Amino acid sequence: MNPEEREAEQLAQDRERIYKFLAAMLSHPDEGKWGRVVCADEQRLAIQAVDRLREQTVSREGGRRSDSLASQTTTSALDLRYIVLELCQPMEHLKAEHERVFCETRLDQEISPLELDHRCIKDPVKKAEFLADLASQYRSFEFDEGNRLPSRPDHISHELEFMGWLISRRRIASRVAHLDPTAAGQSSVCDLAQRSFFGNHLAVWGVTFAKGLQKYTSGGYFEPLGAFLEAWLEREQVVLGPRSRMDEREGANRRQSVAI
Repeated sequence: MNPEEREAEQLAQDRERIYKFLAAMLSHPDEGKWGRVVCADEQRLAIQAVDRLREQTVSREGGRRSDSLASQTTTSALDLRYIVLELCQPMEHLKAEHERVFCETRLDQEISPLELDHRCIKDPVKKAEFLADLASQYRSFEFDEGNRLPSRPDHISHELEFMGWLISRRRIASRVAHLDPTAAGQSSVCDLAQRSFFGNHLAVWGVTFAKGLQKYTSGGYFEPLGAFLEAWLEREQVVLGPRSRMDEREGANRRQSVAI
């Protein structure tokens, strides 16, 4: 690997780690992957990943320079230390906090962890089609096999974990591209899928959800988690850029022609 390739690999590893850390934190402690959240080594690696990304002023994703990236990544919210400090509580306390926010107060639509609750889709048939389409996207990338994730495919944890999965798939394909002629195509498909999925899902409702979490100012980890998630999604919007439905159709066509 040359220096530029090593830097790109580190960037991908850091983004993957942060997406998966967030996915674990926003899942229920009994059904998610909270080992990523409470393990001291995982916390340390996640903090280091965020620090590296926050300090970067240049986005190499897609070979583009972002002049506004610096102002977004230097925000004080883009720091995991306070969240990790709040996680130094007994697991039963953390579990009770999760249930208080997501179960007892579900009448507050703004903090629903389900994407459909943030969209103006009333028709039950269209809702079912929306969920089926999401599940189909996951299956097309062999995601969700053996993952301990919420049953609803539109859950915030599901969508964040899928982004981490796409980054991982692209990273692996990029590493072997010089050995396997099809790997370069696989890498491009995963890159396009990241941009399309983020633009059509997390970019649509993620920030609203994150702002809702910041209402919980009575202590606990949800307020700083909401601030971090908002800053992270805004950073990713700069890195990934807006994607259109045309891109989404192009990605579907390319997935049919490239075996992943």
